[in-house]
Amino acid sequence: MSTPRPPSLLSRRTILKGALAGAGVLSLTSCAGQDGLVFGPPLVEPKPAPRTADGEVVIEANERPYALAGQTVSLRHYNDLAVGPVIRVRGGETLRLLLKNALLPTGGDYLCTATPDDQPDNVPHGLGTTNMHLHGLHVSPNSPADNILMMVKPGESYHYRYDIPADHPNGTYFYHAHFHGSVALQVSGGMAGPLIVEGPLDDIPEIKAARERILVLQSQRFDGAGRCDDYGLLDRNGPTYVNGQQAPVISLQPGEVQRWRIINATHASFYSLQVAQHLLVGLCYDGNPLPYTQTTERLRLSPGNRADVLIKGGAPGIYALTGIDTQELIAWVRVEGPPQDMPLYQGSLPVPPELRPISDSDVTYGRRLTFGMTGAPDHVLFTINEQPFSCSDTWKIPLNAVEEWHITNQTADIHPFHIHVNPFQMLSGGRVPAGRWLDTVEIPPYQSIAFRTRFRTYTGTFVFHCHVLTHEDMGMMQGIEVV
Repeated sequence: MSTPRPPSLLSRRTILKGALAGAGVLSLTSCAGQDGLVFGPPLVEPKPAPRTADGEVVIEANERPYALAGQTVSLRHYNDLAVGPVIRVRGGETLRLLLKNALLPTGGDYLCTATPDDQPDNVPHGLGTTNMHLHGLHVSPNSPADNILMMVKPGESYHYRYDIPADHPNGTYFYHAHFHGSVALQVSGGMAGPLIVEGPLDDIPEIKAARERILVLQSQRFDGAGRCDDYGLLDRNGPTYVNGQQAPVISLQPGEVQRWRIINATHASFYSLQVAQHLLVGLCYDGNPLPYTQTTERLRLSPGNRADVLIKGGAPGIYALTGIDTQELIAWVRVEGPPQDMPLYQGSLPVPPELRPISDSDVTYGRRLTFGMTGAPDHVLFTINEQPFSCSDTWKIPLNAVEEWHITNQTADIHPFHIHVNPFQMLSGGRVPAGRWLDTVEIPPYQSIAFRTRFRTYTGTFVFHCHVLTHEDMGMMQGIEVV
């Protein structure tokens, strides 16, 4: 069933044909006089992650009832919250994380059992089994760190340990479940949360003075009982939730500068975000600082993308934050209160050495890849180079190799490419400027992208995959072993 919209919010038709049909802004005086014009609740920030007395972060996966935009649901989530709590680290620190699995047993908790004639791994399974992935972080792929080829079964716990490099890029990342076969259902239910790496960028006075707002975009889907145990529900349309709220109101004073950390933690939603009559100043994309701030009207985010941006409050009024592609209302921005005169930082940013440009002479190897699909309608498999995921077919890449990849999408779907451990520098395609460092980028239908990347620091096995998570669960993933 489709997710009902709470009656306190304007309907999409009202938004499109009424208040937002023009400039996307309502004056405070005109709003006050319109009966029935009611907005969502004030934005609630994600809670900080709990820690033990010795500093270990505690994350519990469970499916107890929790509140989602005024409704009670029993989806798979973390710490009895609609969005996982915020984890903060600095370069040079060690993050210790205890993952407790209190999910209900469902059976089918197997991994890497596929054979050439049978692909049990590449169908939904193991919905009660999980593990943890630090999305975008440059950390070891080996246990007890970012090993997604292991499982934590119901009733079990695991102590993770991640050594964060001292010069790790400062910006916004996130953590989420990554057990192949259950990723889409678990992440869409709420098994994801913000992870922030702090450092020199945050110490720039104008940026430090800006109020931080964390906006986690989510795509919870559920049936009439508030559950989601059927992958078919993930294909249905529904609202975008922001920190577990529908169309919340983000307050901003005229002339005030805020720093928004935006995370697309949906399982399959694409956004071109725009705040009516406001510009956004980009600082970081996928946690990677830009060499110099960039001003934009629209912010393109595929599933798995993040962005750090500055926004300065304009004239008093109520403005719409929309996903332009679908004309969906994401949130309201209410500009009111005493005027401020905060400087909007525009200038150079501290870029760590590992994000220096990759030249032609640096490249040691090139690859051409295809993203595709195969199979009957009742058993579709998504493929990379015409093969679905198999643990027995990892690519061997030498440590410190520098590679140039060209990837072609042979399907009518958008596929956001995501790679673990090492970010990449764009050459072309993906609706992003050449030179930008990312860990996730979309490949539009029947188009190609090209990028360069360094396989540095860590040996071990990790993966790249489509971050439309239903596609990943159904085979669009490939293992890499750095040796």
